[in-house]
Amino acid sequence: MKRSLLLGTLLGGVVAFLWSWVSWGVLPWHENQMYSFQDEDAVGRAIMDHAPQSGMYLYPAGGAQPGMSHEQRKAAQAIAMEKMKQGPIVFAAVRREPFGSYGAGILKQLVGQIIAAFLLTWLLLEARGGLSYWRRVQFLATIGLAASVICDLPNWTWWSFSGGYTMVQMIDAAVTWLLAGLVIAAVAKPRTSAGAY
Repeated sequence: MKRSLLLGTLLGGVVAFLWSWVSWGVLPWHENQMYSFQDEDAVGRAIMDHAPQSGMYLYPAGGAQPGMSHEQRKAAQAIAMEKMKQGPIVFAAVRREPFGSYGAGILKQLVGQIIAAFLLTWLLLEARGGLSYWRRVQFLATIGLAASVICDLPNWTWWSFSGGYTMVQMIDAAVTWLLAGLVIAAVAKPRTSAGAY
């Protein structure tokens, strides 16, 4: 089992990483789902002037602040809901500091994909029933799609992520773990009976 887990983790993680490079660096489908502000520099200045620290920001937030009473928080939420009915709505990750090293970002992405491959390989090895190769691949691709549904659909529902962006994210997740699943399923075979691999 240890060998299967190690091979599935490393090979699956590398395949997922390579696909993410193709998906985000070569194919235009993610980029086509995002727009640019008309005056990017003016927006950047406004963000730096009004976002005092890096983190997640919501507009309208209704002025809710830590330490408010229940009644004050409820009133702030009512104000935010009224503003949301009129628009615009913004849900944004703001980083005031420079991005830093592109190489460090690539390394983090690779480590993240390896961790995900470890978890999926482990799940596959815990499955019972003597699944065929293609059923193992299907199992992994379905988990990848399910993870995207769990993470991406709430962003569409609550934070107005566009339908196109959400769909691309979900398809990308399914393709990522379908391709990685082709490799993981070849090296990681679930137990066929209790205690046997």
